[in-house]
Amino acid sequence: MREFIKNLSICFAAGGIAGLAYALGLWAMGHYGFTRFLHVDIAPYLSNAYIYQRVVWGGICGLIFLLPWRKSWVSRGFLLSLIPAGILLLVLLPMRGLGVGALALGTLAPLVIILACAAGGIAGSGWLRAQGK
Repeated sequence: MREFIKNLSICFAAGGIAGLAYALGLWAMGHYGFTRFLHVDIAPYLSNAYIYQRVVWGGICGLIFLLPWRKSWVSRGFLLSLIPAGILLLVLLPMRGLGVGALALGTLAPLVIILACAAGGIAGSGWLRAQGK
């Protein structure tokens, strides 16, 4: 039981790192004009509330890292990041009225969201690798 709680804590922390990387990646794509270049209307304002929300939800999503995965840490991060990206694109953003895939934000909005989630997933997976997990 003690080992499970330890792994749970480490995966939550990795998810927090992933959430921070996601938030900063999405912000950077908007701030430096990548989303404007793709004609996608995503350019979040960098604030404490913006970062806090993504770090907490990233920690919860980080529990995905509990799944057994022994392959490359990069592929683990990318492929497991598709789960929260799918939830965002198919459930959460449509609930906000942006349509399936958030296509109301632009045709390439799913690509931007998948890239931001991948940045977070790879960062979290890299942190887990650095911890020996």
